[in-house]
Amino acid sequence: MKKPGINEFYDVNKFPRSPGIFYFALSMPLLNNVQHPKELYAADKHIISKISASNTGVQVVYTDNLYLYSDEPASDLKLKHQKMIEVHKQGWLKLIKQNIHMVPKAFTFMTWNQLQLDCANFTEYLAKFRRIYDSDSRLQSYVEADIKGSGRQVTQNSVGYMLEEILLDYLVMKGQVRLRNDYTMDGEEWILNTYHGKPHRSHIWLHQENCFQLDNSKNIYQNSWYDVVNRKLYDFDRLEIESFDFDRKAVGSVRFNEEIELSGETESDIGTEGAVDN
Repeated sequence: MKKPGINEFYDVNKFPRSPGIFYFALSMPLLNNVQHPKELYAADKHIISKISASNTGVQVVYTDNLYLYSDEPASDLKLKHQKMIEVHKQGWLKLIKQNIHMVPKAFTFMTWNQLQLDCANFTEYLAKFRRIYDSDSRLQSYVEADIKGSGRQVTQNSVGYMLEEILLDYLVMKGQVRLRNDYTMDGEEWILNTYHGKPHRSHIWLHQENCFQLDNSKNIYQNSWYDVVNRKLYDFDRLEIESFDFDRKAVGSVRFNEEIELSGETESDIGTEGAVDN
């Protein structure tokens, strides 16, 4: 069978039978869109169809503190995000509990700050990465393109956001962060970065350059990214940044057209849909 070439990516047939973790870092502005509980539940069902053993956990990270890279008052952001997280988690869990093939205790929920606390010397990593950014014109161009591709302006805050986000995700894949998953109990052999959409150029650059010379050899997905929208596993060793299509628009439309403000929803409002396909 011919091996895929550069920038040729497909879905996974089956995930490993060994214990592992799907790592979901959720973007706060997307919680009422492509990362709404209904969308995540649909992704859960797709992933379950490819799991061969019941020893896989899901690590859900709400990236609330990343959004402190903002001119908006921190006190306002705290109150808004706390409510969003509570309602989002309740809604997702309600759908999960409706499906006999899903194990609620396999889902561990945490915030961005909690993740950072389980990474030794994260502030040192971040300071070094900032120095690398300041001296590398190619990384600067990728960060700028990623920010603009996300519909934002390039500012000190948006650059800080991007650098912190891709660095911590990289450190998770490289085994430098303890995930404290309640289901795998530190027994995971692989971790897969799972997201609704394609990776950023700067994220791929960091893995390819591997500036910190880290190797998590037991994690077969340490340089990979699973896109649950396009249903493709991106292998960074075969991804050519300059010729890859980074259009992050979702393939297919979101299944609900209404714009839902999570901060105004109740748990029962979120959990009214999501039939199990048997």
